Amino acid sequence: MNKTAVFYGTLITIIVLALIISSDLNKTPDFKPKYADFVTEQILSKDTTNTYGENLQVLHGIHSKAQLLNVMRGFSEALGVQCDFCHNTDNFASDAKMPKRMARIMIKMVRNIDENYLNQPMMKKVTCFTCHRGQEIPKLVAER
Repeated sequence: MNKTAVFYGTLITIIVLALIISSDLNKTPDFKPKYADFVTEQILSKDTTNTYGENLQVLHGIHSKAQLLNVMRGFSEALGVQCDFCHNTDNFASDAKMPKRMARIMIKMVRNIDENYLNQPMMKKVTCFTCHRGQEIPKLVAER
């Protein structure tokens, strides 16, 4: 085979693979997270008070156990984890676990993106699920 044929064969293979990978990345997830809207609503809430819960530093506008549980279910669903991933289940208010402290940073990041970059009518909001897709650690594009 001559070098030109090898070059074009390789080029076509790369283009086909790129198209396959990009079409896979653009697919919608197999399911719509059931609790994602609770997280988005809470993160973007303008209500800065809490009347329920302990040690809620970045979650505001929590006024009932049901509301707090739905938000927590949203986080759990987005990361594919259970309560004990972030919380000491003997003391949910404890900040002992690093994932809980990291979650606060991530909540601030999501809030910043939604308020400062996607603050236009009809723009979709980001959620934890946007990147995590049910995984503790989001995969990089190259890993997918």
